[in-house]
Amino acid sequence: MLASWIALAASVVTTLGALWVAAVGLTGLTGQSDYSHRISLVPGTHLLEMSYQPSWEVVAFTEVCPRINLRDPQDDCENVLLRDAQGPRQDPPFLLPDDEVRAVSAHLEGRMLFDAQPGWNPLVASLYGMTVLNLLVLAFLLSQLWLLLRAVSHDAPFTDQVVRRLRVIGLILILWELLEPFLWLFLSPKAWDYGLLSAGAQGVGLHLGSMEPGGPQLTRMAFGALLLLLAQVFQRGVRLEHDQRLTV
Repeated sequence: MLASWIALAASVVTTLGALWVAAVGLTGLTGQSDYSHRISLVPGTHLLEMSYQPSWEVVAFTEVCPRINLRDPQDDCENVLLRDAQGPRQDPPFLLPDDEVRAVSAHLEGRMLFDAQPGWNPLVASLYGMTVLNLLVLAFLLSQLWLLLRAVSHDAPFTDQVVRRLRVIGLILILWELLEPFLWLFLSPKAWDYGLLSAGAQGVGLHLGSMEPGGPQLTRMAFGALLLLLAQVFQRGVRLEHDQRLTV
């Protein structure tokens, strides 16, 4: 019962978050405000702050310099060393990496925050729309979890309702993981012909991620498939309980 109330509270909070993101997005797209928003649910404090700003994944790949010249550092690679307890061997004016383990390259990932002039912008609209859609899907899954846990808490684990909730959650997880990357093909920055032109410091160049969240997440799809199998097990339990009642 406690878990069911937690799931219900999470569903309500997620729904309210989706409505808030939609509201601030509409105010920006209609020219009434900018696109950076932050509110505190406890006024005058930093507790329970909510913030949202359009963003996208960015990645960078850079080589690590095999030798570091302290007098004249190279600017086409990263001048970093992986140091052990004794530190790198020194051969002035060079620093040499350790023979056993050394860094050869770096793959950097992060998020780039966007802002724009108030008013209509298709890229900003798509980022807000997909964020709201993600939150609504999550809220729906949490509501299904609440209904499932409520049914189980009433000492009725083997019922058609529980089986139906398990199947709905499993199917939504799988279908959304397949649908979301397809939607990003038409709504991503690259789909709107945006690209980065950058001259990275020390050879680091930023690039926009090709797709967010990077394609179907196999872990989530496997979890959805596991829930479908669990639903079949519960369906078997429903039949056994029904046969037992008929026998009695």
